[in-house]
Amino acid sequence: MLPFFRKIRYRLAQDNKFLQYSRYAIGEIILVVIGILIALQINNWNEQQKDLKTENQILNNLHQEFVTNTHLANEIIKINNNVTASCISLMNLSLKGYDGTINADSLLYHALEGRPFLPSNNIYTEIINTGKIELIRGEKVKNLLFEYNRMLDNNKSTYALFEKWLEEQILPYLANHIALRNIDQYGTMAWEERSKFNHDLTTILNDRTFENLIDNNIYHLSRLNDEYLNLKRISQELVNITRGND
Repeated sequence: MLPFFRKIRYRLAQDNKFLQYSRYAIGEIILVVIGILIALQINNWNEQQKDLKTENQILNNLHQEFVTNTHLANEIIKINNNVTASCISLMNLSLKGYDGTINADSLLYHALEGRPFLPSNNIYTEIINTGKIELIRGEKVKNLLFEYNRMLDNNKSTYALFEKWLEEQILPYLANHIALRNIDQYGTMAWEERSKFNHDLTTILNDRTFENLIDNNIYHLSRLNDEYLNLKRISQELVNITRGND
């Protein structure tokens, strides 16, 4: 009987060691898992800090870019208003009659002096192409950027139509009726001598076709101005919303 009981005690002892080993192994596994989780948490925290730093840099760069774009919008709106004012002056001359006392050549030049709005989009283009726009947590900033890009595309199309209108309608009309050299005296060419060819502004200022052309020119300028004002509004909103990051 004794050998039998000894075997039982041996087995019990062996089972106790197994339980102790199992507990030790489980404890080590738990410690390893906790260590991994802590390491992952630290790594995630480091990545979040990097993303926050990158986001702040993006917002700072956007702020500077749209400060510039707001100034550009103000400048193009001022130019557009001056062009519109010249067109209105020509309409008034056509309505009241031209007596030669007003420099209509200068008015004509400035009435055709439209310029496109060419803002800086380097930062916006970069964050879109690299996917960094997703690092911007503020939905309002992202929505304004998308709206700005959409409106800028619309404005390019509108200006292209305006430019086509000038080249295909107004300039051919003027070239057939007056000397463009006399108008270009007030531009970059700045001719010192006037054209030797007939240049009778009274003829075009008393022409219904000319009046219609200038009237439609004002319409194009009005459309452009509405778009410039909206682009300025969005630019200013982006400046304000990113101000804390400059």
